[in-house]
Amino acid sequence: MQFYCGISYVLLLVLGRAFASNGDGSTSNIIPPIYRYDDFDKCRQVNSPGVFCYVRVVLKSDVDPIDSDRIVTNFRRNQLDWGVCVADCERELAALGENDRQRLFQAQFEINHTYIFRMDYAREIVEPFKLKYSKLINVCVNRRLERNYQLSHRGYSEIEYCISNDPLEARSDLVSDWLTVVFLTIVVTLVSTVVGANAVEWLAGDKRFKDHIIVSSFSLRRNWSRFIRETESEVYKEFGYIDGLRVFINIYVLIIHCLLVFAVLPLTNPEAAEQMIQSRFMVNFASTAPLSVQTFFVISGLLLMVNFLKDIERRPQFSAEYFHTKIINRWLRILPVYYFFLLLAVVGHAIPGLRLGPLGYLTLITERNICRDRAWYNVFFVNNLPLTDERCFLHGWYLGADQQLFMSALVVLAVIWKHPKITKPLLVALLVTSVALPAGLIYQFGLESVLPLRLSDLKFLLSYQDWFKHIYSPSYTNANSFIGGMIVGYLYHETKRGRLNLDDSKLFKLLRKLIFPILVLGLLSSSLFYEYEHSRSSWWIVLHSVLYRNYGVMAGCMLFIHCFRNQPGSIRRFLASRPMTTLGKLSYSVYVLHVPLVRLLVNYLPGMPELSVYHITLLLMVLVGLSYAMGMVVYFCLEQPASLILKYWFIERRKTKVV
Repeated sequence: MQFYCGISYVLLLVLGRAFASNGDGSTSNIIPPIYRYDDFDKCRQVNSPGVFCYVRVVLKSDVDPIDSDRIVTNFRRNQLDWGVCVADCERELAALGENDRQRLFQAQFEINHTYIFRMDYAREIVEPFKLKYSKLINVCVNRRLERNYQLSHRGYSEIEYCISNDPLEARSDLVSDWLTVVFLTIVVTLVSTVVGANAVEWLAGDKRFKDHIIVSSFSLRRNWSRFIRETESEVYKEFGYIDGLRVFINIYVLIIHCLLVFAVLPLTNPEAAEQMIQSRFMVNFASTAPLSVQTFFVISGLLLMVNFLKDIERRPQFSAEYFHTKIINRWLRILPVYYFFLLLAVVGHAIPGLRLGPLGYLTLITERNICRDRAWYNVFFVNNLPLTDERCFLHGWYLGADQQLFMSALVVLAVIWKHPKITKPLLVALLVTSVALPAGLIYQFGLESVLPLRLSDLKFLLSYQDWFKHIYSPSYTNANSFIGGMIVGYLYHETKRGRLNLDDSKLFKLLRKLIFPILVLGLLSSSLFYEYEHSRSSWWIVLHSVLYRNYGVMAGCMLFIHCFRNQPGSIRRFLASRPMTTLGKLSYSVYVLHVPLVRLLVNYLPGMPELSVYHITLLLMVLVGLSYAMGMVVYFCLEQPASLILKYWFIERRKTKVV
């Protein structure tokens, strides 16, 4: 553990020095600067009470530049995100007369777009600051706009959040907060149990305690053996390469999220972000983001169907106990890690010893404030549904969708078990429905056919983007991937049992010929919607949405069919090798923890970073390395032990009592 802490500290130092910047936004070519941050550390150390406020500034504009039938990627030039030191504003306005203050003040006007996070939990925290500093900051911002950038019109400034050194002025969320106490208690219990269990095993010997569930589950030596052990099941031998594939999909997700980080952070050169996202290559690359989750859903449906068909061959009699065991096993595996990091998001920055940096509000406090209002959606795995705009633990939407698809698939499997003759028409009907539903929603809501990448939306982590809410994250719009995987699993089972020969299928032959041009067309057509205007409520958009939402699913399904019909080549042998399948076991922990980890890394960046290929690459390398290093810690100390203990309590002991 000390080794990991030391490595993490060194990497934080490397990141801090590499990203070190004294820029406040004044070097940007965009006037007035979209981002301008006063010196955070100086403000809090030199001044008392050291109030630093994050302010949203909106300038009056007759035309909304984002409202277009073409996907406009740029920032809103009339919306500024500034970090303001209250003491600096007080000094700047000290000699300003009342007439000038009245002239510079801008009252709120009608704003036709989302410009600030709407969080009930933060409202009562921020209200005292608004009452005390709103007018001061409003006048201060407009004076800076007039003096530094020769701007004639005023901006309306609204405080989103303030940080203060005065505990009487700022609401405290430190150790006195009971949620923080709960989190720290869990951490101390886990650490103590790991240390105690391994000490007992080492001092007392294996024979005496080898059957003790606590010692066995938390033993690092035994968990290492489980970690590197190869599964001997027939299904795993056939599909073992999937674990290796998960590693590369996870890294692909980390790349996408690293790019997202630089779209969210205040940059010294935001124009570089606009230039990067306008390139055809970047548009087409970023538009492939749905492919990662679609592939995961295809894998889930495939393995679920393969195992189910294999099980009912051995046990043809219908039993609800089978599905009950499936659900319990799944919950016991995923819930401990998920709820642990969800609680960490709810606690936020209140962990003792964590120093809040200038970007800490954007990375830690914002999510904490949202989670205090919205975490219950995550607890019940409905955080992916369009029930709210602000999302707590944003990347957890995938787990909610996967959980809902899994439960729905069990209902489908139960019907297949009872009525096996309707398997084919049932799967075809479900696939057609799952393809038509997203297309219908796109037409109904007048949405784009491709994932719209707007920097103005990314600043809010897609919280208020209709496409993300209605198309990207709901389970029912991703059902095509899961059902596609189930169909591949069915074809695998029938082929292996000699009841099906795909070479005799005209449909399969046609798809095999068309898949490559469909894949190329799907990959390259996204940029057209950024370069040209297209009426959103048109049949052309609906037809393209069918292509965009399904070309990756088709390619993935055809790839898995090719794999089970042919002998492994060098790529599959590499993916199924011991190192890759071993790393694949960390996929779940790495996915859950990597976003809290990147939030922590960004919190320690000194000021506004610069966007460059070097900085993106550096952050990605540090994130991948730390994610897998911390993933091993989580796997050995939480995921594996908790799963073993909970299965013992809820399944094995129950079986013993029944016997």
